[in-house]
Amino acid sequence: MVNWFNKILILIVCFLYVNTSNGADSTLAPVTAGDTTLKTTLIQNAINYCNKSGGGTIRLTGGIYRTGPIRILSNITLRIDSGATLLGSPIMSDWTIGTTQRNLLYTTGGPFVNVRITGKGTIDGSGAPWWAAYNADKTISRPRLIYLSNITNLTIDSLSVLNSPSFHIVPNTCRNVVIDHITINTIKTSPNTDGIDPSQCYNVLITNCSISTGDDNIAIKAGGNVGLGGTQDITVTNCTFGAGHGLSIGSETFGGYNNLRVSGCTFKNTTNGIRIKSSIGNGGMVSNTYYSNITMTGVTNPIVVDWNYAAAVTTIPPKVPAGTNIYFNNLNITGSANAGIFNGVASSPIQNVVITNSNISGKKVMTMNYVSGVTFKNVIVNNAVAKFGTNVTTATAGSVTGIQGF
Repeated sequence: MVNWFNKILILIVCFLYVNTSNGADSTLAPVTAGDTTLKTTLIQNAINYCNKSGGGTIRLTGGIYRTGPIRILSNITLRIDSGATLLGSPIMSDWTIGTTQRNLLYTTGGPFVNVRITGKGTIDGSGAPWWAAYNADKTISRPRLIYLSNITNLTIDSLSVLNSPSFHIVPNTCRNVVIDHITINTIKTSPNTDGIDPSQCYNVLITNCSISTGDDNIAIKAGGNVGLGGTQDITVTNCTFGAGHGLSIGSETFGGYNNLRVSGCTFKNTTNGIRIKSSIGNGGMVSNTYYSNITMTGVTNPIVVDWNYAAAVTTIPPKVPAGTNIYFNNLNITGSANAGIFNGVASSPIQNVVITNSNISGKKVMTMNYVSGVTFKNVIVNNAVAKFGTNVTTATAGSVTGIQGF
């Protein structure tokens, strides 16, 4: 009886939200402690109704809302208040609709517009059983926590997002995306639990986020071209990265990537810091990447640009990685295992690498192979002015050309 009352309340208040100017929310009442009933239908019906009425806000107040997959639609705000948790069911079969495994928050079809997921609450993916199953069998399919496709104007902000079965937040083929004040703090042994993975997107801002996870903190994917010009115009600012594999482009770059700007970010004890990774068969052009005002402490591999990330994929013709215009300014890196790794391939050298006003310290020197056009200005590597042949070296004689400033 309580569920039906809540449902009617949601529909009425949502109608008021659409038809008045007072901005009323559609509200789900707090959940009884220990209630394991799935709230999927209740939440989905509210979303469907508000969408058909022109839009509205579905508000979850304090409590735990255990649910299976929920389909997101246009002109919807899902607000999860402080003290409220949207909990993905810990029963793995609850993530299947019919015969299809779904992500917890997902879209199908589209296009969609004006979606926001917000609040001071938590989205918890109950990932532990999925991680255990994957560790036992690497072939199993695992859902994402938030996977939203084909949306123009998407905002995800002010939430804690944790324990995804695999990737946490994936905007896919979206335009005009803002991800702001998101905390992801999932144990570092959780397999392939990337934090935020914009894929084939245009115009994305990721800001004020704190991310610790079991794989890439952020991984920018460029695995296809769906009319958006590949992946382009991603900005990452004022973020903090803990456990994880760093801020990456790749490994799929064959759709092409242009214009990444990263500034004001801090990495602490992260496995990798700044990374561009691809391989023969998965490669494409990565151009115009700018990294500035970056602090790293205890990061194993602070800078990695690698066209040999994985074994070559047989394709005809091969998709060879390429990269140009990679800029670093004001890097402060201490306690690393090495000072940086740049590995191009003979048929496609990394082009135009510029490092300025930086202090980089590691146990080993910086290495470069197959790089064309390298400029250093005011750079210290391992407590000495950067100098090619001493603290910046190559394993392949003659593979680094166009050296300036060091």
